[in-house]
Parts: sequence; structure tokens; C-alpha cells
Amino acid sequence: MKINEEKPQGVLHHRAVAANYQLRRYFPADQFNGFIEQFWLVNWQLEENRDHLQQNLPDPNFHLVISDGHVKLLGPVSKSYGYRMAGAGRIIGVKFECGALTELLAAPIASYVDQELAANSVFGDDIDALCLPLLGIEDDATIVSRLQAYLVAFIPPVSDHKLAAQRLVALIKQNADIYSVEQLASAAHLSVRAVQRLCASYVGLSPKWLIRKYRLARALEELEQENVSILDIVAKLDYVDQSHLIRDFKQMLAVTPSRYLKQG
Repeated sequence: MKINEEKPQGVLHHRAVAANYQLRRYFPADQFNGFIEQFWLVNWQLEENRDHLQQNLPDPNFHLVISDGHVKLLGPVSKSYGYRMAGAGRIIGVKFECGALTELLAAPIASYVDQELAANSVFGDDIDALCLPLLGIEDDATIVSRLQAYLVAFIPPVSDHKLAAQRLVALIKQNADIYSVEQLASAAHLSVRAVQRLCASYVGLSPKWLIRKYRLARALEELEQENVSILDIVAKLDYVDQSHLIRDFKQMLAVTPSRYLKQG
């Protein structure tokens, strides 16, 4: 079981809030490539009468989430979202690759954006009986092993179109100089129309939205640094001007960059 030691992306005020919880992430076995991106486990132990609202950037992936006696499947999220932590608790999650569940869903993927559904509607009635006892297990390796043993039966056949959609997302994540759908299409050696079709079929969110999301994630990373101004970020991330950066913040985080800095 390989630990994912990369810095988490999209956690709001990451440096300031990291002490409130313990996050561990693990890559799946090779046979899950293209299906599961990672397993994630969060524990917290907060003082009495103290809570913490953990906020995150929106996410184009589906997540299987086990917490509070429930097993849910969360669809792609188009706006920032949060989870309130209090007392002692834990969450166990499985982050699926973009488009990984397309064949298992009863409706087009776009209909699941900003929605949650019972996990058993996709993974069968046995999923609750498997997952809920995991909340009482302390060993991460055992938790990951049991989840993999169950989910392996749901790995769909390889699809060239799905792989192409996943490559598009990877290109955006890995290339800080992709700022437009036209640049993405050129990097992927596809037409703009093909890029749009792939995202509609396997992500449920537009390529323009994906580009803005990961660009904003880089902006948040820059804001974690000391002595970095908003104008510095505008220049480094090649925004046309400050108003375009403010627009992205407002649309995805519902705050301006200045307000975000004050909140941190």
C-alpha cells in the first residue's frame, strides 16, 4: 500500500487548518488504475465546545464517503463545499477517477453534479455491511484492503473515450500554462468539439470549468506563501487582470481574494 505524500490540493487555508485533523491518503493497487485515484482517511479530536468547518475547492470526481453511520456516493461538486468537525470523529473515503463510474450510473453523469446518493444504488446492497464496520477499525491497511476486495468487482472494461477524458483532466492538472479550451485541445491533439464532448460524457462539467478550477487551486497555493500579493498571482497565473481572478474566486468560493486572505 503506497502512501500518497503529495501536498493536498484544493484545501482552503491549508496551512492554518492542518492541525485540526489527521489526513492519510493511499494509492490503490495497480489493477484499479483508471478506476480509483486514491483512498483517503480523516480523523479529528477537537476540544470540547470547539468545532472546525473544513472547506475545500469543488471537485470533479465521485467520492464514496463513509461517516456518521452512513455510506454515500457524492457526485462531482461545482462549488466550494465544507464539512463541520466537532469532538472526535472520522471519515473514510474513496476518490474515483473522473468518469470511472459512467457505466455504473443510471443517468448521464451531468445529472449527478452537486448530488449525493445512497452508495448501494451503485455498488449493491452489501456495500453498507462492508463499509460501516470499517469506522471501528484503526489499521488503515486493513480498511484499504477490504475496500479493494469489494470494489474490484465493479471495475468496468477499458474505454478509449474514458481514458481520453481522464488524460484531459491530467493535462489540466499537470500543466500550469493551459488557460483556455483551445490550448487544452491543442495539447491533447483533439478538436475543441471533441474535448467538450469528452468532458460532457465522462466528467459532467465543462473543460472551461475544469481549467478555472485547477487554476484557482494554484492561486490558493500561491496565497499560502508569505509576502505574495494578489497582483503577483494575477501575473504568475497569466490572468488578463485582477478582475478575472476576483471573478473566479467569487464563482467558486463565494468570496473575493482579499476576503479569503482575511479569513485565513
